[in-house]
Amino acid sequence: MTSLNELQIFGAVVDQGGFAAAAKALGVTRSAVCRRIDGLEKRLGVRLLDRTTRRISLTDAGEALYHRGARILAEVQEAELAISEYGEEPRGVLRITSPIMIGLHKLVPLLPDFLRRYRHIKVQLDLSDDVIDPALAENDIGIRWGEQRPSSLIITRIAESRQIVCAAPSYLERFGTPRTPQELLGHNCLMMSRLGLGSNEWSFLIDGEVLPLKVSGNFVVNGGHGNYEALIAGLGIGRVTDLRVIEDIRAGRLQPILREFEPDDPMVIYATFKSGRLVPPKIRLFIDYFREQMKGPLPKITL
Repeated sequence: MTSLNELQIFGAVVDQGGFAAAAKALGVTRSAVCRRIDGLEKRLGVRLLDRTTRRISLTDAGEALYHRGARILAEVQEAELAISEYGEEPRGVLRITSPIMIGLHKLVPLLPDFLRRYRHIKVQLDLSDDVIDPALAENDIGIRWGEQRPSSLIITRIAESRQIVCAAPSYLERFGTPRTPQELLGHNCLMMSRLGLGSNEWSFLIDGEVLPLKVSGNFVVNGGHGNYEALIAGLGIGRVTDLRVIEDIRAGRLQPILREFEPDDPMVIYATFKSGRLVPPKIRLFIDYFREQMKGPLPKITL
């Protein structure tokens, strides 16, 4: 069986364009390289290289071995790099995807402390309110909220959030404050698209039963950040997470409404990652850290 060392030597001869150059790159003698290539050709029973006094060239068999060997060596290098993450100190690039609102107001403020604790981890954060491919693309961790679609990903619970219906005082002064969910049908409601949260249907607790109400308005945005800015500007009534809205309610920039109709069941925030026999320490450490920082009862909003 061809060894990895033989593949490495053969690849070096091809890449460097000759035996002497390959020997110099590998730190061995030219005669040692020649012996290994001769032995490889004899054992395989084929000529891999055509040699002249001026240059070498690949035979058809040599070209096939070179390309397949290069893939094998690349996979071995990738495997060694992945396994190195399991050393005493976690390391590597941690790729996280998150909704913009959670990313800006929860993840980013936590990163300085996390990266101080784990000096050899680097974080690459992708903020997007688009629904992410279940395979997570190239990301290690996906932070999501709401109902999760069936997939091959591992899903772990991080925290809870509530959706608060509110509006800017300027909007309520101009158009009045709705007293029942049904009165929202006469108001301009801010909606989001492509978020996967049923953003045009808001749920309310009416006569002991959670019922959806389809709202409408003259403004639709594809992400939570734009929705929130429109809410602050007084464009309409919105439904936003308590993870973001509490400080603006306390400061008087927003006013919660219809709290007595708020459903009891909170919306769950999840971390998702790819299944496998081994979970890289960088993934496990971040999920544990994020869950610990988000732990605690939901903040109370007083009217």
